[in-house]
Amino acid sequence: MTYISWAAMYEGSSDAAYFEVLLPRVMQEIVALHGERAVTVPNTAAATFSRGPVNDVARSICGAREAFHLVFIHSDTGGRNLEEQLTLRSCAYCAAIQRECDWPASRCVVIAPRHETEAWILADPGAVTDALGWRGSSDSIGLPTNGSAAEGLQDPKITLEQAVRQVRGRRSGRPQQYFAAIAQRQELRELRGATSFRSFEAALYSALVDLGCVRRRDSD
Repeated sequence: MTYISWAAMYEGSSDAAYFEVLLPRVMQEIVALHGERAVTVPNTAAATFSRGPVNDVARSICGAREAFHLVFIHSDTGGRNLEEQLTLRSCAYCAAIQRECDWPASRCVVIAPRHETEAWILADPGAVTDALGWRGSSDSIGLPTNGSAAEGLQDPKITLEQAVRQVRGRRSGRPQQYFAAIAQRQELRELRGATSFRSFEAALYSALVDLGCVRRRDSD
């Protein structure tokens, strides 16, 4: 039995509520379908790190590196900023970690939903309506039809906020309270409709190959 521990740096607490549920689900599905041996992926991270200056975060991660096998880096610059900034900043963390302690590049996996985390949250509209307890159609509350459509939204955060208000009313509270419930209900095949999720999953698969947990794909 192989045990794969993981760590993560999230942009904020609301993002963490979503990814803390989603990430182990994705890893567990990959090793179940493609594992070279029996692999256990825990449901909780061995360590989490707060956003901060790149080199400071790198030193913190390297200081705890014996506790985990791979690390996820999520960095969100917001829906109105350039995607290139998000990608460059996320990759800067990975590069700094590699410089600081020779961390294997493939084992630093960037989480970069297009525009905002809500683009992935909206990728499976059925999961959203189920978490909200909505029995009507997803399009009746303005949700995108699939992952590709969710990535096409310029401001997915607003789309989700409006849907929650329509279902729950103006006193419904913040949409973030539903993030974990949505992540629990999402079908990964629906998430794969989002190009950025497929890129993330491919990078994660490569990390698990590097760890000897899953079979190398024929195309690799």
